[in-house]
Amino acid sequence: MSTPSTQARILSALAITILLTGCLDPAERSDRDMTQPTAAPLPPTDAAIAAPDLLANAGLTLPDDATDIEVDLVTYGDFTEVSITRFTAPRDEAITMSLDAGVHPIEMKDEYLQGYAKRMLGNFELEPGMYGSLIGIDTATAHVFITADDPAQVTVLHYRIPSR
Repeated sequence: MSTPSTQARILSALAITILLTGCLDPAERSDRDMTQPTAAPLPPTDAAIAAPDLLANAGLTLPDDATDIEVDLVTYGDFTEVSITRFTAPRDEAITMSLDAGVHPIEMKDEYLQGYAKRMLGNFELEPGMYGSLIGIDTATAHVFITADDPAQVTVLHYRIPSR
């Protein structure tokens, strides 16, 4: 049987652990602390209407020749305004979209796609020759992925980081 002082130490250690876990930056929490993301795809007509505004929130402009527009609104933990916008566009227009936002796209490496972005995008895989950009605006972040094809498949993950 444990003594009252041993019980007090155990309870104190548990309390400190619980407090510290709640205060850690979300990037420092383990995967089990975050919920699984859930995506709600918009119907094609609604996606075409919503895409320009969602991209504008990320500092991007939908290319004029964009087709096959898809939008998923995502729920993920405390993150807000999470959306995944996908479309097809001429590769040079897709690259210009990132350049106009002030970011030069670079060829992506597997290490780039990790953490929050990987979880929110699900089984998204980088392809050889794929370009990408990381755009940060205030507390918002956008990840842009442009395939090597022409026309290119473009995926934009946009989210607002939870307040601390």
